[in-house]
Amino acid sequence: MPNFQHFGLYFTADHLHTAQKYADREPFQTAWAYLNAAPDDLVINGLRYRLSENQAAGEQTARTLLSGYGLDLNAYTSYFDALAAAVTLAHAAELVRDHSAFDFNIWATGYTALADSLQQPPEGSTIVEQVWLGFVNLVSGIVLEAEDRFEAGCETFRQTIAQIRPEGYLAAAVDGGDEASFQRQYWVVAALVCMAEAAAHAGVDLWGYNYRGISVTTAAAYVTYYYYYPTQWRWATIPEEPTKALFKTFGSFLEIVYHRARPHDLKLLLDEQRPLYNAALGGLTTLTHAHPAKERRGLFG
Repeated sequence: MPNFQHFGLYFTADHLHTAQKYADREPFQTAWAYLNAAPDDLVINGLRYRLSENQAAGEQTARTLLSGYGLDLNAYTSYFDALAAAVTLAHAAELVRDHSAFDFNIWATGYTALADSLQQPPEGSTIVEQVWLGFVNLVSGIVLEAEDRFEAGCETFRQTIAQIRPEGYLAAAVDGGDEASFQRQYWVVAALVCMAEAAAHAGVDLWGYNYRGISVTTAAAYVTYYYYYPTQWRWATIPEEPTKALFKTFGSFLEIVYHRARPHDLKLLLDEQRPLYNAALGGLTTLTHAHPAKERRGLFG
């Protein structure tokens, strides 16, 4: 049974304490600077409220949410865009849930309607949309304290893990042998990582869930390999620079992987791409999930 906590979907007060304690040490120093300088958006302003107690920023996110922003399904150009927005809205709402300007119950009525309207994927939807619907269900279950939604998301997670091959790829993502096969694999793994982290803070261990020894960290390691060796993707030829750009723009979930598992082969990627931020994939995870760099010692230790 989940134990819903309301601080942030992907982090707790302990994460904030670490970010504050090591604010003058990398990568936190750069991440704090990014938070202060980044253009306004729902999650950035929500993080400014939650992490820095910036009341004005929190009020801006609260009022935008209460305006109905993002709740009109017809405003999205694709079903996937709507799913990603629903995840982002859930995170933003959690960040300002206790702000005096935010009437959660009013907002939740409209958000529930959006989440319900997403329950029927369009014909021809891929594994990406199916997993991201599970992502929406899991996070909306947390925000709305709806155990049925939350468990539906967890079940999507478990079913997807059961389909991952021992090497780490998902056949349903790479089938077709087209250039987009890597992106499909990437979007599935990104969602699974964020789902596992959000569930962990609701008291449900999806990080430890495995099927025949295969877990979400297996799939994350598989994706990471192609940051370094994109030409080795065996299902299609994928361009090197756009592939690396994918990690920069949408790689925030990998900071969560490193926080949980500390895989050695992720360190170079993170060092090259930090700070990592994406509103739909964990937020400013370099600030909430990074480990502080070791202090440099003097010549004699």
